[in-house]
Amino acid sequence: MLALRLAVFAIFVYGTCGFSRFFFNPLLVRCNPPEELLGKFCAATMDNDVNGDGRVDGSDIGKDLLNYNYDGDLCVGKQWEFVTRFSCRYGYSEEYGIYMATSFSGSQGGFASFNMSNADFLMMQYTRFKNAYCGDPKNRVNPVDKRQCDEVDKMKPEDIKCA
Repeated sequence: MLALRLAVFAIFVYGTCGFSRFFFNPLLVRCNPPEELLGKFCAATMDNDVNGDGRVDGSDIGKDLLNYNYDGDLCVGKQWEFVTRFSCRYGYSEEYGIYMATSFSGSQGGFASFNMSNADFLMMQYTRFKNAYCGDPKNRVNPVDKRQCDEVDKMKPEDIKCA
């Protein structure tokens, strides 16, 4: 019983006294992803329109990328941080997180000219997931991907709207 109390105390101190910026603590990451794919697309649109002006631009994306930081190093976005964000926040598979980390890796500083309406950003997510990701059969092996790719296959462009 004493060991359990010490473990709980250590986790509490570790997570609240600033040490977590040096080490990733999975116990402190709260996950509550949307269940349906459209909800994932809408959550990402909301997250990326940081200033709420109805447009996703480079400044918004730069600010949203701060949410991908789990280790306190703001200068380097690591693949595991993308995987954590995409699986925890949005409920995608680890493979999709890796896919997105790879797509972002070539865009460092390339978001300055990014500027589109929320509706276009939402449609871009749908198209990227349906065509670019699920269009590759190797991305339909993981049970999460299979379920989500089956779900996106049933969607039509006119279904892609957030409430």
